[in-house]
Amino acid sequence: MKTLCALVLVAGFLFCSDASPVKSQKDFISKMKVIRGRPWHGLVPKPDADPKAAKATTRYFDAKVDNFDSSNTKTYKQRFWYNDQWYKPGGPQFLMIGGESAESSGWVDSANYEWTTLAKEVGAFVFLLEHRFYGASQPTGDLTFNSLKLLTSEQALADVKNFILAMNVQHNFTNPRWITYGGSYSGALSAWARQVYPETIYAAVGSSGPVQAVVDFTGYLDVVYNALNNYDPKCAASAHTGFLKINDLIKTDAGRQTLTQSFSLCNALTSDSNTINYFYESIIGNYMGIVQYSQDNVGSYADLLTIPQLCKQQTQANKDDIDGVVNVNNWLMNLYGEFCLDVDYQGYLDYLKTGTAGTDAGDYRSWIWQTCNEFGFYQSTDSTLVTGNFTGADIPVDYYVQQCAEIYDPSLTSAVVYANIDKTNKYYLGQNKYNGTRVSLPNGTNDPWHVLGVLKATNNKNYPVIIDGTSHCADMYSPSVNDKPSLTAARASVRSHVISWVHE
Repeated sequence: MKTLCALVLVAGFLFCSDASPVKSQKDFISKMKVIRGRPWHGLVPKPDADPKAAKATTRYFDAKVDNFDSSNTKTYKQRFWYNDQWYKPGGPQFLMIGGESAESSGWVDSANYEWTTLAKEVGAFVFLLEHRFYGASQPTGDLTFNSLKLLTSEQALADVKNFILAMNVQHNFTNPRWITYGGSYSGALSAWARQVYPETIYAAVGSSGPVQAVVDFTGYLDVVYNALNNYDPKCAASAHTGFLKINDLIKTDAGRQTLTQSFSLCNALTSDSNTINYFYESIIGNYMGIVQYSQDNVGSYADLLTIPQLCKQQTQANKDDIDGVVNVNNWLMNLYGEFCLDVDYQGYLDYLKTGTAGTDAGDYRSWIWQTCNEFGFYQSTDSTLVTGNFTGADIPVDYYVQQCAEIYDPSLTSAVVYANIDKTNKYYLGQNKYNGTRVSLPNGTNDPWHVLGVLKATNNKNYPVIIDGTSHCADMYSPSVNDKPSLTAARASVRSHVISWVHE
């Protein structure tokens, strides 16, 4: 993929600066691309650092490379931030667990986010710990197949436990009450941390945490369709009709040529099945990314990259419903400053094969490894609802599973991947047998990930919070006058539980 401009992070991520050197397709992945549910910024969009606050301190913790091999004494520098400006002696400790991307000080700089507002109220000492194998926290300095075997959620949770014990000593915390926070994958980590290490972690908040691993995540696109249909049935119907026409065109040489031109593809669309699936993944991803974060109070998701704006693009053509799908694609290409849509499947594989530690490519490589090794989360179009009402039968789950062997090692066969995901659910017990206590578990109904979360209490001391009409991790961001009443009520529920735990 080439770009005509340098993409600059301004009020979210949408603006272009003056022309910069052109990059080849293998240099980066389009910011329009959603890979295993993960956009370019990670599963939780990061708030910008607040230079006016500037209270966060960056430090590095000597973490064990392998927490479960006593003979391995190697350590690595795990990055973390802390902010003690609101701390009152005897107050609790709040720890945001990092997820599948590089972290920054944004979450701990400002008092305006939900968890820091509460930290100020209860006098908490605030920490943010970066996840191993992301950003600057690199246990081995490389992302080879053998090194990535050390990238597991179990290792990450052990890092959290060891970090907490070290901070207790370093800061002379007596009778500490650690409350973990996280969103999306790190929301699951937060929930699991309380379940696995209850003697170290007093309570937890796990926002939008998918605690159920699944290979064929058909429910994801079901939610995307339902969110569009609930907002405007004409929008969902237009997208469906458009995708069906794409499905017909893609069957012939002439039709593929039409699609190449209509969607401004960087290369001609061929009959190769992987190329076709990669194309589908891109254009379906346009809808996935918008629905997943629509109207979250962060950057352009608050008012531009929203379901209403998407449906406006989808339905304004008034000629042919395929034009609506094209309009959505062109709209996003313009916003991201891109002039062609990548369909180079082999280039995509090469990018992920060669991703190095501490780079964007490295973060993608690490995340996809985790899906192969533990979680699955493959957003196929295999469900009856999606096939019949949304995109049609486009992307089989095998398209995603095969990439585990293609990117990492031939030993990652389909059978191995399925067995890996079964092992995860047996270890963490899944969504229906989750047994953590003192845990608040918010999920939005428009969030495609909510179907893998804890939606009903599994004991009398965990508290699912269902937020009607909101998207991924919406409860984590600063409040707005435009917030739905359900979101305001959900924040109050989480806050009430945390305050009660602090004062128990």
